[in-house]
Amino acid sequence: MSLGSVVKADVSDELRVPVNTDWRSYPFRLVHNDSALDFPAAEGEHADQESDTWFIAGELTATTGRSFAFLTIFNKNRPGGTVVADFYTMALFDCDTGAYGTYTDYDMPPKNMHPDAQPKLSMAAGHLDIHYESSAGTAAWTTCRDDHGEVLPYTYRVSLFGVDQADQPMELDLTVTPTRAPVPVGADVHNGKIVCFGQHDTYSYFQTGMAMHGTLRWGELYERVSGSAGHVDRQWFPKYAGGGGTGGDPRARSHEWRTINLDNGVDLSIWRQFDRTDGNALQPFSGVTVSYPDPAMAPECAEDVEVMVSSYVRWPDAIRPLVRPLAPTRFMPDRHRLRCPTLQLDLIGEPLVAAPAHGLPIEYMEGPYRYRGKLRGEPVSGFAFYERSLALYRDWELIDVLAATVENPSPADPALVSLVDQVRPLVASGRRAEARKLLQAMPASNQPGCPDVVNALIEVLSAGS
Repeated sequence: MSLGSVVKADVSDELRVPVNTDWRSYPFRLVHNDSALDFPAAEGEHADQESDTWFIAGELTATTGRSFAFLTIFNKNRPGGTVVADFYTMALFDCDTGAYGTYTDYDMPPKNMHPDAQPKLSMAAGHLDIHYESSAGTAAWTTCRDDHGEVLPYTYRVSLFGVDQADQPMELDLTVTPTRAPVPVGADVHNGKIVCFGQHDTYSYFQTGMAMHGTLRWGELYERVSGSAGHVDRQWFPKYAGGGGTGGDPRARSHEWRTINLDNGVDLSIWRQFDRTDGNALQPFSGVTVSYPDPAMAPECAEDVEVMVSSYVRWPDAIRPLVRPLAPTRFMPDRHRLRCPTLQLDLIGEPLVAAPAHGLPIEYMEGPYRYRGKLRGEPVSGFAFYERSLALYRDWELIDVLAATVENPSPADPALVSLVDQVRPLVASGRRAEARKLLQAMPASNQPGCPDVVNALIEVLSAGS
């Protein structure tokens, strides 16, 4: 492997190692004095971490002109260091029709605890080479090699298999090469070492500028596809990601995460995390990491991100999380406005696929979005993936959902807006029976989504009465 340009890095007083400063060749150190983000090892398994997550998603255009998107997750989990609790997810999205297919395969106790059981997920340390033996086929994400058997930096083969909700087979076979350097989440403010789901010392980086080529099969559909908008994302956690930082409660933290590829070449990775045990209070790390098309411009971090949700979507009953839901009816954020004063950023996000839920351990919704707005005074638009686990079902949360449902249509119904204004303080002060009676007495509404929210709120307010 070529070492490219080599300098001396001060790792300690006793140890000095050569570090490559050219990201296009291995080995490469992303963050000065932190070997945890040395490549290619950062792309491989971290055996001393209980959770390791590999994620890739992108927008694909077929030779026929049709527009698709995809995502996949390979997730290693070793709660306590020994229990195997892995899963693999793939999804395809038809951005023209709004249809999507999703598939998740689990390797979980108690099924995998018999003496001759072998883990479905196999991983390599030192470089990226992962395989998952799913019921739909062996999914793989591997680093390509040259004629001498050496790994080719950031050059991948991605082979995905799944079966959608209509039992149609899904297959995606891609060659993928990010054209930009890896970026540590939080840029030089956090250097890729963040608090995530309550866990300090979680590492995270992403890569964008994807060059993707291959084939897509979905039922009877077969397309040759290519794309350039997408991203690789990596996290690894000292403890199990599904509760290791929250005393074992997988729903004690929720999050939103967006990766936006703007048409001016700027890419944004935006995290927001919430403490569900403290009124959904914003938690670290929450902020935006910016990657610029000009390699001379260093990545940037800003933590003054604001999100105003204008609509919510009901969680579809057909998609069931592995862990039993806490309420039968839940709502997830949908359309929204995103602002960051530091970056002079103001964007409106619209979904390309409605309610793209996936069968992960807890509520997890993710799909393709379009954003339009301004960055530093200039008009921009872009393709994105928006991921969220913020499932809303408590009375005070449903008031916010109802408010958005009745206030944001144009024109808004003054009677419905007035009703929300009356119900909100009743719920806040614990006068649940009075709030319930007001909602039960309200006239039927044709406002889209309103009956679902009202019925869910009445049910919650009736509990224990």
